[in-house]
Amino acid sequence: MLIAQRPILTEEVVSDYRSRFIIEPLEPGFGYTLGNSIRRTLLSSIPGAAVTGIRVNGALHEFTTLEGVKEDLTEIVLNIKNLVLSSDNDEPSLLYIRKNGEGVVTGADVAAPAGAQVHNPELHIATLNSKANLEIELTVERGRGYITAVQNKQAGGEIGRIPVDSIYSPVLRVTYKVEATRVEQRTDFDRLVIDVETKRSMKPADAMASAGKTLVELFGLARELNANAEGIEMGP
Repeated sequence: MLIAQRPILTEEVVSDYRSRFIIEPLEPGFGYTLGNSIRRTLLSSIPGAAVTGIRVNGALHEFTTLEGVKEDLTEIVLNIKNLVLSSDNDEPSLLYIRKNGEGVVTGADVAAPAGAQVHNPELHIATLNSKANLEIELTVERGRGYITAVQNKQAGGEIGRIPVDSIYSPVLRVTYKVEATRVEQRTDFDRLVIDVETKRSMKPADAMASAGKTLVELFGLARELNANAEGIEMGP
């Protein structure tokens, strides 16, 4: 049996939603193998929540002009896409914006049901004058990655429903680098540094844990071919 020194993972918190994760020591070459796998998983496969479609009272399509609203509906849709959301509900959730009279509509005006939450209440959505009476229903769903408005339209093409591009990923940016590190007399071991920045809906450590769980499940498929196969064992 080949036994390697067990790597240690440490987190350096840069800000509330940015951290650096350091994994060392790794056998030579495994820094890039692990770094690339974790980065791709973080960017594409972390579950999140996003708006998939909206209904606006008095509007049949996104080119409708809304009385008393400074922004056109297309601009409002673009603003709504920037809502940072989380949802614990497996089924679609309905959120509502109801506001009339002069004022500014922000993320704080979005009424969310139990299990759903808006994490950027300061987000600007629309500007109203005294004649405005704005009512919007937002459909929020859980998913992974990026789904276009065209795909969301195919999923639910009811009249009056305006599909929205859905960016589910709670991860904003991921970079990694591999450095040399020393283990006893050897200096060719790898030190992996992963820099993760997330939206307010998820902490970087939770995103890393989710990526790790996904990769363990996938790599476990190869292990199941022969549970007794010899590999490198991690030491205590």
